[in-house]
Parts: sequence; structure tokens; C-alpha cells
Amino acid sequence: MANDNKKYIPALRFPEFQNDGEWKMCKLLDIAKRKVAKNRQGLKLPVYTNSAIGGVVNQEEYFDREIVTKDNLVNYSIIEHNDFVYNPRVSTAAPVGPISRNKLDKGIMSPLYLIFGFHKGDINFYEYYFKSTHWHNYLKAKANYGARFDRINIATDDFMDMPMPYPSLREQKKIADCFLALDKYIDATKRKLGQLKEHKKGLMQKLFPAKGKTLPELRFPEFSHRENWNIVSLGEVTEVINKRNKSNRTLPVYSINNVDGFIPQSQQFDGMDSEARGYDISAYKIIGKHTFAYNPARINVGSIGYSRDLKDILISSLYVCFKTTDIVDDTFLMCFFNSHIFNQAVECNVEGGIRSYLFYENFSRIKLAIPKLDEQKRIASCIMSIDCEIKKINDKIDLLETHKKGLQQQLFPRFK
Repeated sequence: MANDNKKYIPALRFPEFQNDGEWKMCKLLDIAKRKVAKNRQGLKLPVYTNSAIGGVVNQEEYFDREIVTKDNLVNYSIIEHNDFVYNPRVSTAAPVGPISRNKLDKGIMSPLYLIFGFHKGDINFYEYYFKSTHWHNYLKAKANYGARFDRINIATDDFMDMPMPYPSLREQKKIADCFLALDKYIDATKRKLGQLKEHKKGLMQKLFPAKGKTLPELRFPEFSHRENWNIVSLGEVTEVINKRNKSNRTLPVYSINNVDGFIPQSQQFDGMDSEARGYDISAYKIIGKHTFAYNPARINVGSIGYSRDLKDILISSLYVCFKTTDIVDDTFLMCFFNSHIFNQAVECNVEGGIRSYLFYENFSRIKLAIPKLDEQKRIASCIMSIDCEIKKINDKIDLLETHKKGLQQQLFPRFK
């Protein structure tokens, strides 16, 4: 592809179309027709909604509840397979919602939605065009605030007057095929990731003894002759760390999340940590190397981290911090914390009302089976190797998604 910044010519263009000149412009109503058919006969059709992430989805499945407005469904609009839908009344917090293609069977949608179908051009081309942001400025300019200040309205005529790109059908198909191939590759990579995660899940269930057992279902051959694992409590293999920042030292402030574990607090809070926001950090805890920390209110979603080689950092006093004794390998223990067995134990030991907490007193009662250190390290090494592969695939998916977004912005020209 070559670069060209002329008006109505995309920033990136396939070589065979380089000499085709500018793209044509048209209005949406020239290539698509608004659908206004109502469900007057009361057909028993699935009810759909347009979600920001999933596009057109079954409303009952999406919200996991039965539709309560069934008596009014005769006023709902019929949407056919491959029709497009948009909500012209959207929140001012996200003033341009998604235009989505219905890839499901025939159904019905709230009459608040604007439904239209293409009768000219390549439907895949326009689906990907609506995933770019080039059309957003037009709708923003045409938006009118309604009686509620948290909502804006797009007039139907203004929507159907939306300027649309209209290159040759060959170029439309070429662009669509490029994105379809990329999506196919991304989907295949995601399936590979899902399979690897399932493999890890099954393997961990076999490498750790079930509750009350002292032997795992699967054991590495070199340890098959060994004795049974020992049952211990977390309180026997951990000790609380509670060193406070009484001298008010200026140190890096960290938080814990359920994806990265320890993470600089500024990465989670708009580039500012607690000290930058004027908080008193004298009560914060000082964390050194090889320390675990977890949020008592979020450990049920995996909010636990391991500092590894981080040294002299601060963490909120709300976190429970601890180190291990010399009979347990830290990486093995972290693998245990990511296991289904530990998650079940957490559920059995939390306390509280609306929000559940797992303070150290209850945490320390949780039982686990541990073998000798060399077997612990062998198990941890196996699981960590899978985690490394999972991270590689995750990073690859992120790069592919970023690449796709860039193409969406560059393969379609910006219209003023």
C-alpha cells in the first residue's frame, strides 16, 4: 500500500487502486433504506438490543433475564438478518454509539432504534467503515440536546443524510476482504488462547491435590516414589508484614489488580498516585522483595500480587501483606492462589454483608497440601511456562487489535 493524503483518498491504499482517483461521496439514503416495519401481527420473534461491545445481541441472553415488556412487543420494529441498527438517543457520556450489523436471525427491537439496510455496495465494507471513527464528527455536529441533559438526539433525516464513502465495488471488496482475513486470524489466535487456558485449568486441577487429599491426580515421574504431601495451613507457612511509612518517606506507590498484580498506582489513576493527590502516606506499608499482598475485599476476583524484586515501595494500609517461610516456594504458592481449590476456599472463609472480606485471620486458616521444595519448584516451573505462552498470545492479540484499529482509520478517508 502507498501513502496519499489527498482529499477523499485514504491514507493507505492498495497499489492496484492507486491511480483510480478520489473516492466518490454519497449520502447514506442513496445506498441504504430505512426499515420501519412493525411487529403488528405479534410474531414470536427474539428481542434484540444493540450493545457497545457485542453489537446486536439477544436481549434476554445479554441481560440474563426475561423481557418484561412482552405486551408492547407489537410496537417493536422488525430487523432482518444483515440489517444495520443505531440508537439515535444516546448518552452524552458517549455521544456516538455503535452502528451494528445484525448477524442473527430475524428479530425485533425497541422502536427507539433506527434500522436500515444497504441495497448498494459491499455490506462488509460498510460494516468495517462503521467500526472506524470517521463518521462520528458528522453525528456529533448534528446532535441536539433533549429535555434531559444526559441525552442527545439525532434526527432521522440527519442520520440518513450522513456522508458516506463510495469507491468502486472492487476496492470496497478488497478492503473488506483485508479486514475479514485479519478478523479470521485474530479469531483463530483467540481460540488458541482459549484452548491453552483450558489446558492450564485442567492441568492445575490435576497437579494440586483435591480438597482433603494428600496426593495429586498427576505427578511428575521423578517424584512418583515420594511420600504423600503434607497438609498445612497458610498461617503455618506465612508471616504478616506490617512495616509502616512512619517517617513519611517519598517512595513509589503501588496498587494490586487481578491482571498484573503489583502495578504503579499512577497507571490506574490518571497518572497520579496517592502522594500526588495529597493523601497522607505515612500510614502506608513499606514493601520489600518477595512479598505477597492482597486486597481483603477483592481477593475473590484474584486481586493478589507478588512483589518479586520490587524493593522499597509503598502500598495502601488496606492491603494484607505477608512473606513465606522456607518450607514453601513463592512461585508454587502463587500458582496455588490461582487455582480453583484456593478460590473455593476463599468463598468458604470470607465474611461480611454486601461486600465480602477475607482478612488474614481467616486467610491463615485455609489449608493446602505441599510436597518437598524440589517438587514444588517443578510444578511451578511447568505452570509458569504455560503462563509465559499465554502472555505471548495475549500480547499478539493486542498487537493485532491495535493494527486493525490503525487500518480502520487509514483505509477509509476522513470526510469534512
